[in-house]
Amino acid sequence: MTAEVLETPTTTAHAGAPPHPLSEFWSYFSQNAGAVAGLVVIVALVLLAVFADFIAPHSPILTNNAVFLKPPFWQTGGSTSYPLGTDAIGRDILSRLIHGARLSLLIGIAVVALSVVAGTILGLVAGFFRGVTYFLQRIDV
Repeated sequence: MTAEVLETPTTTAHAGAPPHPLSEFWSYFSQNAGAVAGLVVIVALVLLAVFADFIAPHSPILTNNAVFLKPPFWQTGGSTSYPLGTDAIGRDILSRLIHGARLSLLIGIAVVALSVVAGTILGLVAGFFRGVTYFLQRIDV
């Protein structure tokens, strides 16, 4: 009885084959520590905004009459149940910040989308009419 060794094929790229564009991008991107840190912050904020209902310790709109103007937990009189304290009508500041990330991200995305649309339209018009100088030459100014 002989034991046969089964070899599994390996998925190695050929030596002359170019790297996949995403792996090439990630290799350059990951060398920049600031870019990676920025990516981590953005991903954390997006996840925080998406899962705000589950992460926020209290409702951002409900008031609690017993905790008006409670200071943050590191100050005298603060509590860990309200880590950033409460506002003048007893709402949790941390929960309001977490839920506010949704609106902030929505506004940022809407402004960028609007800018892309406006810039594309203006660029197409400028390219079609060959810029202002061509237009002024055509009307004999």
